[in-house]
Amino acid sequence: MLHTQIRAFDAVAQEGSFSRAAEALGLTQPAVTIQVKALEERYGVKLFERSRRAVKLTEMGERLFRMSRRYSSLEEQMREILTESSELESGQLSLTADGPHIAMGVFARFLARHPNIELSVAMGNTRFVREQLLERRTDLAILPGVERHPQIHAMPLWKHTAVLIVANDHPWASRESVRLAELNDQPMVSREEGSNTRRVAAAAMAKAGVRPRTVLELGSREAVCEAVGAGLGFSIVWELEASASTRFRTLHFRDAKITSSDYVACLKSERLRRSIKAFYAVAASLSNQREAARRSLP
Repeated sequence: MLHTQIRAFDAVAQEGSFSRAAEALGLTQPAVTIQVKALEERYGVKLFERSRRAVKLTEMGERLFRMSRRYSSLEEQMREILTESSELESGQLSLTADGPHIAMGVFARFLARHPNIELSVAMGNTRFVREQLLERRTDLAILPGVERHPQIHAMPLWKHTAVLIVANDHPWASRESVRLAELNDQPMVSREEGSNTRRVAAAAMAKAGVRPRTVLELGSREAVCEAVGAGLGFSIVWELEASASTRFRTLHFRDAKITSSDYVACLKSERLRRSIKAFYAVAASLSNQREAARRSLP
């Protein structure tokens, strides 16, 4: 009974909703509510602050959720050990990424090789993705800046180069490149706090003594591209994100090389799970192929 109650609690905490937890578990919402309520009453604790719109973990709930995530992971590892003589034919993996451009290629290859593994995917900025991973709310993550983290096992996936984007009718639109100094006091559309793109771009401009005028901060790369296309200012994005759009012009930096690397990451305690090892193998294959293609370019 305790196992069932902990499983229901973990699903509600993971999904942030009783209805979504019920859907994930294949149960009715009243059944999940009864299990969580029974757990609270059994031990005389309050695990959630409930409102009409959402549920929020209490301090006790947060402590239990950190443990239930480890419990859930251990349960999955036991299942994989018991089925390790068979093919990787079923299971679930949750993934969180800081952008779709690199991630979707890995997902497509993984599902082609392991079609019966169910993937659930969330997107957010780098800060959000890191928090999801460290709080055990996701099994795998694709994000930058985690290669030296003591709790994280990270493998390089892709190296990005930054470019400048401007509207098609911008005075610079006919140019191929720009110097960093030219950005000084120019209107800029920026990503929000917690974005790796913002952090890396800001560091490069600060090093060059450049201070643009930020006119707008936006919470997604799609919104940034729309704002630039509408003529609100320039922005700095990764080249792969800019390559497919006709809404704006892409310029390279003449006197600076602004780069960042994305990694496939999991917690070190999870790295031996069969499904995670399989995902790493697919990611490594794709990374090697892309690196070979990049080196072959003139």
